[in-house]
Amino acid sequence: MPPQKLNALGRAMTQSIAKVAEDLAHDDEVRVVVVTGAGRGFCSGADVSMMAPRPAGGGSVSSSPSRYSQMQYMGYPHADAFPRLNKPVIAAINGPCVGGGLSLALSCDIRISADNARFGASQVARALVPDYGMTMYLPLVIGVSNAFRLMYTAEIIGAAEAKEMGLVSQVVPGDKLMETVMALANQIAQQPPYSVELTKLMVWRGMLEQLTRQLDLETWAQRICFGTEDHQASVRAFLSKEPLPKFKGK
Repeated sequence: MPPQKLNALGRAMTQSIAKVAEDLAHDDEVRVVVVTGAGRGFCSGADVSMMAPRPAGGGSVSSSPSRYSQMQYMGYPHADAFPRLNKPVIAAINGPCVGGGLSLALSCDIRISADNARFGASQVARALVPDYGMTMYLPLVIGVSNAFRLMYTAEIIGAAEAKEMGLVSQVVPGDKLMETVMALANQIAQQPPYSVELTKLMVWRGMLEQLTRQLDLETWAQRICFGTEDHQASVRAFLSKEPLPKFKGK
């Protein structure tokens, strides 16, 4: 992941996550998978720079779909990669975990957070909708009311509140995060592998059918949002580091 962008998700990133998960599924030497971010963050979500409209000839801005929207049309290759993986997956959340990054963490079986991590469902602030499976994952993990609050407001919360909501199962000092996660991974790895694999299969089996439907709905809704003036204004404000515009519902 590109640490300079807090591991923002682009097309290559999402495809790589799916490919790595597929490779791990066939590696009998791997008993537990740990997912964390390079550098000082877990994942900042989708790469907003990819949402900007492509420049047309003469330097003007084209009204054609952004590269990001075209990527979305291709689907979400990583959104169900970890739930389908036949190995336990632990997210070691070492910093900002927002937008699509939060969805990625939610797709893991267990989440352990550093005390300085921050969490948020930021898509609405970009005049988009929660994606990468968040509309299923988040209500499932923290309940409908808490999920709507985070999705509607795009509020950023700290690790302590995330723990209180049940978003993460444990919060530890940052310098103890990987030590704690690896101790849990080793504990799980000592269990009978077939029992662990079948337990994961039974828990995720029915939810994966719902996830497929949710991903279809998210893609449909996101395509609508990409064409709005509100989304384009939000992206311009983000890239120019200006305050969010007053949204018009257009």
